[in-house]
Amino acid sequence: MGCGASRSLTYKAEVENIWDEVQRTLEPKKHKNTGDLVVRRSGWKTIRIFVSSTFKDFHMEREVLIKQVFPDLRQWCESRRLHLVECDLRWGVPKDSTSEETLRTCLGEIDRCYQDNTFPFFLNMTSERCGWIPNQGEVPENVAKEYRWVNGLSLTEMEIMHGAYRKDNPNTLIAIRESDFLKDMPEEIKRENFIDADPIAPEKLKILKMMLKDRFKGERLFKYKCKYNGLDDESGKVVLEGLDGSFSTKVIDFFKKRIAVQYPLENTQLDIYEQEREAHESFMKNRSAIVLGRNDILQTMKDFVTGTAIDVPLVLLGGPGMGKSSIMARAADEAVVQAEQNKIPGGGEHGWHIFYHFVGAIPGSTDLEKMLRRFLKEMKICTDSNMPKDYESAAQLVSGVLSNKNTRPVIIIIDAVNQFDDEKQANLLSWLPRSNLSAHIRVILSMINDTPPHKILNDRLKMPTEVEVTPLDMESRQEIVSEMLGRYNKKLDAQQNLKLLSKESSQNPLWLSIACEELRVYGDFSTVTEKIEELADGLLELLAQVLSRFEQENGGDLLVATLSLLEASNNGLLETELLMILGEEEKLMMPEDYDEMSPKDKDGKYNGMMLSAAKWAVVYRALRPFLRPFGDSGEGRLDFYHRSLSKAVRRKYFLQDDDSDDALCKNIYHWWHSKLANYFQFVQNVDRKVEEYPYQLIKINDKERLCKCLTEWPIFDRLYSEEFSSKLLYYWRKAGGYDTMKDCYIKSLKDLEDLGTTREELALRYEHITRILVQAGLYEPARNLLETLVSIEDDELGARPERMVEVYALCAELWDEIAKMHEFISRDNIKDLRPAIDFGRKSAALRETLEGDVHKYKFAIIMMNLAFNLNVWSDCGGDSTLSPTAAVDEGKEKIEQAISVFKEMDDLGREAEANMTKAILYPRESDEQLEFYQIALEQCQQAYGDNCKLMTRLVSNIGIYYEDSGDYQTAYDYFKRWHEVSVEVFGENHPKTIVAQKCLDEPLYRRIKASREEQ
Repeated sequence: MGCGASRSLTYKAEVENIWDEVQRTLEPKKHKNTGDLVVRRSGWKTIRIFVSSTFKDFHMEREVLIKQVFPDLRQWCESRRLHLVECDLRWGVPKDSTSEETLRTCLGEIDRCYQDNTFPFFLNMTSERCGWIPNQGEVPENVAKEYRWVNGLSLTEMEIMHGAYRKDNPNTLIAIRESDFLKDMPEEIKRENFIDADPIAPEKLKILKMMLKDRFKGERLFKYKCKYNGLDDESGKVVLEGLDGSFSTKVIDFFKKRIAVQYPLENTQLDIYEQEREAHESFMKNRSAIVLGRNDILQTMKDFVTGTAIDVPLVLLGGPGMGKSSIMARAADEAVVQAEQNKIPGGGEHGWHIFYHFVGAIPGSTDLEKMLRRFLKEMKICTDSNMPKDYESAAQLVSGVLSNKNTRPVIIIIDAVNQFDDEKQANLLSWLPRSNLSAHIRVILSMINDTPPHKILNDRLKMPTEVEVTPLDMESRQEIVSEMLGRYNKKLDAQQNLKLLSKESSQNPLWLSIACEELRVYGDFSTVTEKIEELADGLLELLAQVLSRFEQENGGDLLVATLSLLEASNNGLLETELLMILGEEEKLMMPEDYDEMSPKDKDGKYNGMMLSAAKWAVVYRALRPFLRPFGDSGEGRLDFYHRSLSKAVRRKYFLQDDDSDDALCKNIYHWWHSKLANYFQFVQNVDRKVEEYPYQLIKINDKERLCKCLTEWPIFDRLYSEEFSSKLLYYWRKAGGYDTMKDCYIKSLKDLEDLGTTREELALRYEHITRILVQAGLYEPARNLLETLVSIEDDELGARPERMVEVYALCAELWDEIAKMHEFISRDNIKDLRPAIDFGRKSAALRETLEGDVHKYKFAIIMMNLAFNLNVWSDCGGDSTLSPTAAVDEGKEKIEQAISVFKEMDDLGREAEANMTKAILYPRESDEQLEFYQIALEQCQQAYGDNCKLMTRLVSNIGIYYEDSGDYQTAYDYFKRWHEVSVEVFGENHPKTIVAQKCLDEPLYRRIKASREEQ
């Protein structure tokens, strides 16, 4: 046997030994027993497809993937509420990367695929090249241990091992290119780009293909042919023919099928409040994992939860980076466990409910009104049909619930209260009773010292119990350093420990964790002591230092742009959004002569080319410790892990400091907000466009585009609410006011008519715009639109019952609002009450014929409103068509129907309101009036507690009853209670509280007060 044959046998034995080692690293085929993985959908998800192959010989296939396959697949994914990110890391891996950086870049990206998709969507292309085979010295020990490196495998083979082979990944597609195309290729090109020069390569590839065929059967592996067609004239790259059908179609079809299996398209819309709770739960679990040195605080919080009730909240106070969120997350997690095990006393029949909310942790979590709605839904106080329509109503209802002895036992844990949206700061804590928290209610809040919510609580008569998150003691600091560095088998000596922990900022957990991370990645142990000395002693200063290092080592302008874009965003950015914006590298950074006041190009679409995965991997790898995906939804949205980083970015890159150039700072902000505005102007994902585009336009004060944005019907539909469109109206106030809104929408309606829109759709648009005008108080133009709406529905569309009931209800609502504008009850009210009553009757008559709880609830509401308006009609003296007596009789009939429905729907709060309306229908000073007031009072106390909006109306009405009866002492008691409840519900300076105070300031009641004080 010749030497060549002998050497071939040696290669074969060597490769077989390698594969024997591979077989020992395989994992059990769990998915074979459990069936296909199906992931429950809750909103948008991110899908990652990892592309694995050698580089030079698969240039053409990668072109097909990038220009044909992935764009088609991305469009298909978006139709299913999925974001596609292709991970093509071998495209442009920096030449100066160390072997460890290259290995971690490739294998670390597969880790991200596991994290986001459980089983990566993995595409491998194999032909006649093995690629780089690192020798044992090129694979660092920590990498070898972490990824179970098998010596002798190429990097491409290790990608296959890690992403597909070991777990028998069902989402794996292996594409083996047959070698027939090589026979027509010039030898020089073949040797340089398509044939591996390593003598072991043929044997490696032979066994690799054999093992892949054995492991990935059926549709998970296919072979394809192509033809050599010379070189491209411009690039000089090899051109291969025949990839469109045999290759691209199979790739698209396979991943469509696997994605559809793992992420099936949901037919039903998941409850938005449940989605939010799941995301907060994910944040809680993540942040509570490691909490060191805070046992005393956690015990205090545990005692507060399980101990004797007190009627004030517990407030956790501390500066930025002191670890409040981790403590709150741990406290919430422990409370959930204790509640599930019935270890918290006083839970009664149903046990304790734990409500937790981490402000800033997920998109929309800074919206206080949204949080209150979620609380009311979780506590089963409200359904979608009777949810409060604005913040004030929601806050007042929650306040009543928390002071109500009949409320289910609940522990409320809210982190970072000071980070709620600024627009609610004035009434930030109006939902929290000023006193008399119910005995089975516990409220735990965290905030930074001396922020507005802290000052609001300290101004109350009953101040909260405060727990200060103090700086870490030395023992706790040492524990954190040992824990963080020990994970990576690193340790400081005694002198280094002393140098690190003697820095004043080491008392801050965030500073200490960042410092440990800086030391962990520092490569030269011999100079670690000097590195410790160089660490800036201050949280923002250390962050600035870290960011400077990142700039130098990890992407330069790309890193700066990523941080700046995240800071300028409203609620973080999807990774796909960042990649698209960063893709225009040549236009990324602000020119030196940029001026926010100069004319701008507002219509420049992005070119559609994403930043290469390799470049993004470098940036992401550096920033990963400081970024968080929101919740565990897999949506792929990124934002800062801690607000201190946001502050550091503003100081370093936006020059937001006391000594900075204000004009330059404004230009920088304008540049990045404009970048985002220009991007989101053309985004097709309406949810994301609504979230970011109006916000960015407000930031750059672009009222023209804001008006256009708000008149786009998909945007309008997301912001419109039948009850009250608070966000839409807020944006219009920023866009120029309600008159501007009116003019824009009237023009939009005319444009729809000119376009030949169907009359059905046009009628629906008229209804929605009319409602918006009513909500904005523009009653006259609303009346004009209503006339057109009635004409379309009645004359052209055949007066469809399901549509006319809404039209009549809208007419009744409009005239009801107009009638309420009269300051006093007089004959003048009649002309406005007449249409309110007539349309209310029509709506009720139709509503009664329609099925479903929503129609039933709306029927009861309009009957209650009718009863009230009929009583006002009676007080106005009626007319020849409806006498005062007949109006009252009809009102009593209507209110009984409303009460019957509310009883059937088990809505005690609305039943109480209906009984109050019923009392009003009886003669003043009558026994019947007092009887129903008392019934309503007891029901209100049971449903909402003593401190709620309805209670203010009830006690004032009862006070008027006793005043009419001449019992001024009892009247004074109710008026006094009216004022006390108003203070609790509305606050000291609210107009409604001032009215109650004016009543008490009347001479008669001042004398009664003085007389009682003398006694």
